[in-house]
Amino acid sequence: MPSLETYLERADELAEVLTNIWNASEANLTPEFSTLLHKTFLYKTARQIAENHKAFNILSKRDQVKESAARLIFARASKIYFDRQPARFN
Repeated sequence: MPSLETYLERADELAEVLTNIWNASEANLTPEFSTLLHKTFLYKTARQIAENHKAFNILSKRDQVKESAARLIFARASKIYFDRQPARFN
């Protein structure tokens, strides 16, 4: 099972994979996957806001903290979700 650090390092890639899974099968989502997907979108939104503000040189410490917190929450939720379902995703 990958470590939390691995999930943090690959958060962007994993968020994209989860979004693609949702796009392919939105009618068959379990409540657990829906919760993970919600955290995925929160992370992607925080990341996009930080990137947009950085592009215009208005990135604040608050934006950075929000993105870091959302990334950590997303990584933890992903680790828990995938650790509970190893046979399905290996």
